[in-house]
Amino acid sequence: MGNDHVRAGDNWGHTEEGLTLGFVMRHGRRIEIIDRNEPDPEPKKRRKPFEPLFVKVPRHWVSGLGQSKSASTYQLALLILWEAFKQGTKEVVLSTAATGMPRETKGRAARELAELGLIRLKGKGTKALRATIL
Repeated sequence: MGNDHVRAGDNWGHTEEGLTLGFVMRHGRRIEIIDRNEPDPEPKKRRKPFEPLFVKVPRHWVSGLGQSKSASTYQLALLILWEAFKQGTKEVVLSTAATGMPRETKGRAARELAELGLIRLKGKGTKALRATIL
């Protein structure tokens, strides 16, 4: 019976694959140990998050936004459509981080969009508003 000890010493040599470190005996067979000196594999690259290049604006949104006098309302409307398309949902969380607008401006613009019949708002207390596209 063989053993699993590496036998170095006079068993060193070079093969086509690389440096032979010796051999091991397993089940009565001599198995050569080879060091291939392969470099570490490159780490996987992170995929970039999905960023749409354009968003379709529904016709009733165009006519509804034509009645608005606020640039913030128009900006928030486009941002809601962009986020909804990006996430693949009809509901968007209007957090300050997502919109980049001050809370008062965002709230005023969101209420105006709701009055125009473009979105439905949900929100309780200090939690971020949620806008559902109609």
